[in-house]
Amino acid sequence: MTAELAEGLRNWAEGYTAETAAVDLLIDHDVWLRRPDFLSRCVHQVPVSELVDPVRPLAHIDWEHAAKALSQRAFPASSSEVGVLRIAASLAEDHPVKLRDALVGMDATTTAAVLTAIVTATGHRDRITLTLAARNRPDWL
Repeated sequence: MTAELAEGLRNWAEGYTAETAAVDLLIDHDVWLRRPDFLSRCVHQVPVSELVDPVRPLAHIDWEHAAKALSQRAFPASSSEVGVLRIAASLAEDHPVKLRDALVGMDATTTAAVLTAIVTATGHRDRITLTLAARNRPDWL
């Protein structure tokens, strides 16, 4: 994922807490926005010639297409990767998601990213902070 793509997605979502949460979740997860199959099918960057401000990139995700592709199993991925994309699509455009299924297999870092997205979607980032604690290992390791 390029910095320009991340900036373009954030610019597109600006002002919409749920869309911002979905975009930030995919950026933080750092999987889907590196996949050429996802980028070519679901992510659209606005050409510089069409921008109102040529130094402010814009890009958007076709959440409908992403959700449909997941339903058709068009993107081979782990259960946690699929869960992240389903949750992001649900936040962005109200696509139904079964949290029980979506959360299966998520590690602590991914879980923290999902929880941060939920906090962002509620608009309470200024009042709720989430901290990912260091993993405690037994002394004998």
